[in-house]
Amino acid sequence: MFSTNDFPDQPASRRGRRLKVAGATATVGALAAGGLVVASNAGASGTVWDRVAHCESTGNWSINTGNSFYGGLQFTYQTWKGFGGQKYAYTADRATKGQQIEIAQEVLKVQGPGAWPVCSRKAGLTVANGLAVNPYSGEQRPSRDTSRTPTTSTGGQLAVDGVRGPKTNAAIEKWGGRPMNGYLDVGDKQALQRRVGTAQDGVVGPLTTRALQRKVGASVDGQWGPQTTSRLQTYLNRHVL
Repeated sequence: MFSTNDFPDQPASRRGRRLKVAGATATVGALAAGGLVVASNAGASGTVWDRVAHCESTGNWSINTGNSFYGGLQFTYQTWKGFGGQKYAYTADRATKGQQIEIAQEVLKVQGPGAWPVCSRKAGLTVANGLAVNPYSGEQRPSRDTSRTPTTSTGGQLAVDGVRGPKTNAAIEKWGGRPMNGYLDVGDKQALQRRVGTAQDGVVGPLTTRALQRKVGASVDGQWGPQTTSRLQTYLNRHVL
């Protein structure tokens, strides 16, 4: 999760749920009328992302109630911008449903389901099923690294495919000297931060990402995408596995 130092979010309230995206934990209040509705509702239908959106915003992909959370999946401005959403729209509520799901998948790769701590559990969101959804058609597509089980030995090499799933996570855990279960918890993220020399707050934001990118030889832009993961996979294959 991003820290308030990386992405300073503002608290808001909606329906008494807890939401933690980009380092802001907020209680969110009743949905209010209003807000500019410009986003299309075209896109995936009946997927795990629809279930998350139903929990977060009652499935209103265009919602903007002025509470600093936007769109069906309740992005903060900082998260939306940090993961590249502004290539589509200034805030998530102005983007299409498919575009919102696409950016949510980028968040999922870095932060895991915990970016939506309550609604991911209610919706059954996992890294594997979240990334397997085509954002624009709703079809399930094959998942690669996300479908593999964690490795517990140094014998297996990672596929350099830019997908950070359980096997890559397990290699990150091994790099940090942590128990290997394929899911990065706060302790795993702190161990990663020790390796790259940033503050050990357990929050993987732009500061940590830039340090990691310098460490593994990726382009330094503070956004953890497929190129960063590919370079990390290559680094782990050479130095850890």
